[in-house]
Amino acid sequence: MSTKGWTMTQQPTAAEELSERIFTAGVAAAELAGVYLGVVLGLYRPLADPANLTCAELAACTGVDRRYAREWLQGQVISGFVTTSGPDLETATFSLPPGGRDVLVDELSPTYLAALAQFPAALGRAMPALVRAYRSGSGVPLDEYGADGVTAQAALNRPAYHNELAESWIAAIPDLAARLADRDHPARVADLGCGGGWAGISLAVRYPQITVDAYDADRTSVSFARRNAADSDVADRVVARVHDLAEPLPDETRYDLVMLLECVHDMAYPARVLATARNCLAPDGVVLVMDEATDDELIAPTDDPVQRFFGAISPIWCLPQGRSAPDADPVGTVIRASRMAELAAEAGFDRTEILPIENPFYRFYRMRA
Repeated sequence: MSTKGWTMTQQPTAAEELSERIFTAGVAAAELAGVYLGVVLGLYRPLADPANLTCAELAACTGVDRRYAREWLQGQVISGFVTTSGPDLETATFSLPPGGRDVLVDELSPTYLAALAQFPAALGRAMPALVRAYRSGSGVPLDEYGADGVTAQAALNRPAYHNELAESWIAAIPDLAARLADRDHPARVADLGCGGGWAGISLAVRYPQITVDAYDADRTSVSFARRNAADSDVADRVVARVHDLAEPLPDETRYDLVMLLECVHDMAYPARVLATARNCLAPDGVVLVMDEATDDELIAPTDDPVQRFFGAISPIWCLPQGRSAPDADPVGTVIRASRMAELAAEAGFDRTEILPIENPFYRFYRMRA
């Protein structure tokens, strides 16, 4: 690499610094590919057990080829994602490092991130369609990204819904928390843009008297949501349906809580979706919107990795998916608070309040009609 020519007294040139940054990004992409294999092939879970495994034992218990297992383990050890008892890959034993179970195996852990590796896999499938879209101005529907696209989004949001939705986010709205806890008059909840359904499922588990109607335009997402509700034993109270959220809901049900969690920025017609939320709200009901905690204005360049992620993912994921409908006008991942307030006003809300909920990734809004 270019750094070989540096001395302690030489400063890298601008080209060398940029080259080094691109190379670092390439290393991260390659490491994520390895994580993807570890997740899909089930290689991490056996390594999380207390007993250390040899390469041969890992290959045998996961059903993968031993030679590939050894090469994968070597890469994981070099990256620090797996620990080893010694340098001989054939005789050494392997296990996850401290924190490894939380990050790579436990899908409910607040620090779980293994599903992030599914994004590059999904993008690889969608890249030809993205190239065509950039030239034509069309969109790239979620289907083009494959099942990894749906499952990655659901898996990454699930820990927050499981650990924080009721105990932290809903708790920050006392009147809403009290309404959901009312056993005499069970609340009705609408989860718009439900994805894999984990938000509604988490609320249904926490509040066993409520019912949740979950809606999403993507059939694959709705299929996953139905399966997840069944697996969580709440399918009788969490019902997922396919619906274009830019159109009114199919019945006249009025909801005590309407949630739009990390989805408004993806919508082809975001103001119309917010209008759908307003129009199905019960008297004194709450519209809760969670979306990206972007900077209030463009800061470029920035060292903030969260803002860098928002900026990087929008042109390859959120904006293309949002442009998949005729005359679409999606916002994209970088949805600033001022833009959200404009959309809410366009949808007919009188006031948009930013809730005092601290989170490094998300901003929370309560919209009042």
